[in-house]
This record gives sequence, C-alpha cells and structure tokens, in this order.
Amino acid sequence: MKNILIIYIFFLSLISSLYAQPTNNTGFAHPLQVEPVALYTKVRGNIGYWHKDFNGVKEINKDINVEGEYKFSDSFSVISSVGRTDYSQTDTAREITWDRWNAGIKYGKVYENGSSQFLIGAGLRLYDKKRNAEFRERENPDFYLIRPNFGLGYKYGIFQIMSEFRFQTETNRHGKESSLQEFKRYYQVGIAPSFSIADSVRIFTELEYREPVDRVADKNLRYFNFYPGISMSTENLGTFSFSLLLGILPKEDNAIDRGIRFSYFYFFDTNQ
Repeated sequence: MKNILIIYIFFLSLISSLYAQPTNNTGFAHPLQVEPVALYTKVRGNIGYWHKDFNGVKEINKDINVEGEYKFSDSFSVISSVGRTDYSQTDTAREITWDRWNAGIKYGKVYENGSSQFLIGAGLRLYDKKRNAEFRERENPDFYLIRPNFGLGYKYGIFQIMSEFRFQTETNRHGKESSLQEFKRYYQVGIAPSFSIADSVRIFTELEYREPVDRVADKNLRYFNFYPGISMSTENLGTFSFSLLLGILPKEDNAIDRGIRFSYFYFFDTNQ
C-alpha cells in the first residue's frame, strides 16, 4: 500500500511538471466524488450505485439526488440537496427512503500568483434525522449529523488539485451522548487531482480515505477508495461526467467494494 501511494504521488508530480501550461479557463473544476471547497452557483444531478459482498452478506445501494449551490458573494455560498435511496441487504427487506434534509454554508477564497491559483475553503453542513428509516450499522436515522470541512486547492495550466479534510459526528437535540447512546464519528481526507486533455474534457484521479474514531465499533465506516473519472462539458447544455469507485483496502476492511456515479452539472456563473 505504501508503494502504491509513492508511485501515485510521483506520477502526479511528473505529469503536472511536464504538461502544465497556461490555460484560458477560469475557476476550479468541480470534483466528481470529493466534496469541493471551491464555490459555485450550480445545479447537480447524480445517479449512483455501490455494492459490498462479504461473508455471505451482500449490500446494494442505489441513489439519485439533486444538489443546488448558490454563491451569494465572492467568498460565500449556501448549499443543499434532496434525494432518494434504494438499499437492500441479504436477508433483510428492501428499504427505499428519502435522504436527510440538509443545508450548509461554504467559504472560499482564491489567490492569484502569476499564472497559478491557490484556493482555501471551509464549510459546515447540518443534516436532519432520516425520516421513516430503519436503524442500520452504517448510520442511526434518529440522530442529526454535523459535518465541518476544510480544504485547499491549486491550479496551474491543465493541472488542478483540490483537497478536503472532513469530520462528521452524529448528535441529538442536546448535543451530547447519554449513557445509552453512542455517536458514530469519523475523519475523512479526500484529494482530487485532474488534468484537462482538451478544452471540454477533463480526467480525474480522486482518492478518499475515511477513518472512524472508534475503529472497533464502527469498522464498517472505514474505507480507502480510488475514483477514476472523466467530465465532458458542452457549450450550452452543461457538463456530463461519470466516475468509478474502486476499493483499495483489503475487502474485509473496506466498507465498499465497487461503485459508479453518473453526474450532470449546470453552472450558472462559471465555465467549468
């Protein structure tokens, strides 16, 4: 695993140094999987699928959702989403539920440095209880979710990279656990390098690693995934993309085996 990461970092450094060149595009390209800390005014639609098959238990998750973000100043935006999830597991009833109602605020600032750009951003997103859903090992629908994040970005020529550090915790109305409650918490790091291979085509090589605070009790939250993907923008019809999900950790340690996501973006004030 250590050798894979060293090769991956070397590959990114080599490509960016050899092929980075000035470009006329403005703003940061939107990652396909990693949560962006850059600001946008956008509508995004997603259709996703992932599965996990281990020790005779198979999980299948299908989801569809729409996300909206509005950039109301140079440095701030608000964001929310709505969606539907179809989840099934061996020997249990199929469950179709609405996603949690959520709302968030983001801060982002881009600094120019000659022909390159640096980005710093942060955000906070709050999630309601998951109504009419059964308790599962991955989440408790009776708790709220709090998710702060922070990230950096860099852009030069055809090469861009965006990163995110996230912390998420469950909580209740009182903001603390009782003697009979236990909140699931995790840390997550994401990195989203991308390369423009044409004016309208961009290749993504994203990584995400999630580590639960209590690895023993919440081991089914842990994963390390690689997301190769591609986005194709049009002049008037928005941007279309797809991204694969490939688990890197051993199967018994990774919360997800395989997956895929199709997305559509419409940006109102950028040309991504």
